[in-house]
Amino acid sequence: MKIRKANKKAQLKGKQVSWHNKAQLKIQEMAFFLVAIMLFFTLVGLFVFSIIFSNLTKDASDIAEDRTLSSITNLADSPEFSCGEPNCVDADKIMGLMQNNKYENFWPFSSLKVLRSSGFNKNESDLIKCTIANYPDCELFEIYDKNVDNERTISNFVALCRVEVENTYPYSRCEVAKLVAGTKLKIVGE
Repeated sequence: MKIRKANKKAQLKGKQVSWHNKAQLKIQEMAFFLVAIMLFFTLVGLFVFSIIFSNLTKDASDIAEDRTLSSITNLADSPEFSCGEPNCVDADKIMGLMQNNKYENFWPFSSLKVLRSSGFNKNESDLIKCTIANYPDCELFEIYDKNVDNERTISNFVALCRVEVENTYPYSRCEVAKLVAGTKLKIVGE
């Protein structure tokens, strides 16, 4: 009888041991499964963030270009350029601006130039840059240029006028010109 009870206890202990081992195995499987799910959702989250933020630098460049475009359309009517008429630029004021380098940080442009109509079909290297010595027989008024890499220029047509005197009578001589502003494009890592 004692042997029979001892055998029964041993059988029950064996069942308990195998039941505990199965339970531990189930717990380990569940833990690995939870870790796998966490890794999966982490990878999905990283993928979603990479898609969302992949165009961030492109959007920043687009915003900078839009800001330059909206600024350049209003620039001809600003007091620093205006000749009193809408969308008209005073060439004499531009010559004054070219002598003053304080305006480099005044506008949000990386470069600012005015190109006369006589220089529309020429390369920029072939243009005659305006100075006090050759004004008004020049083609390019370079107000400032910060010489940045990755610059995109945006232009707007304006009337370029200056006062001339003929037979002691002053008059405004106007011609078509392009107001050209550059904006620095954003690059990943800058």
